[in-house]
Amino acid sequence: IYLELYTPDQWEIDKDSVTLDKLIGQGHFGQVYKGVLKLSDGTLKPCAVKLRTTHPTDLLQEASIMKQFQCYHVIQLYGICSRIRPPYVVMELMENGDLKNYLYRYRQSELNPHGPTLAEGAMIQLALDIADGMYYLSDQKFVHRDLAARNCLVNGNHTCKVG
Repeated sequence: IYLELYTPDQWEIDKDSVTLDKLIGQGHFGQVYKGVLKLSDGTLKPCAVKLRTTHPTDLLQEASIMKQFQCYHVIQLYGICSRIRPPYVVMELMENGDLKNYLYRYRQSELNPHGPTLAEGAMIQLALDIADGMYYLSDQKFVHRDLAARNCLVNGNHTCKVG
C-alpha cells in the first residue's frame, strides 16, 4: 500500500548500495542502523539508515519532507530505498548520537567527578548550531513540532544538527 503513496524519484537508491552494520537506535520511530552507502564512483560513505516495519508510509513522508532541506545544521538526506519492505531512509551519520546523551556524557556528577566536561564556548556553539538549523527550517516555512535534545544530533566534529 505505501508504495502506491510514494513515487520513486531521483532520491531513489538501490538497496544493494546500502549495507547495514549495527543497530544504533530504536524507539517508536523505528530502528536506526549504522551503515555504509556505496556511491556511484565506488566510494564508501558512512551513513545512518532508518527503517520502520510499522507505518512505513510515515517514514516515506518524513523522507519526502527532508528532500527539500539543504542546510549544514539540518540532518542531510542521502537517499531512499522505497522499493523494498521495509523501506530505508539513508541519511548523514551523526557519530556522537543525540544531544541529550551527548550532554550526559560530558556532565560531571558524583559518579563521574573527574570526567570530561564541555567548555562554555562549546555549549554555546551547540546552541548556535541548533538555532541556525531552526532558523533555516522556519525560513523554509517548516514547523518542526518536536524540537528536543533527543531530536538534535551531534557529528564527529561536535557539530549539532536538527533531525
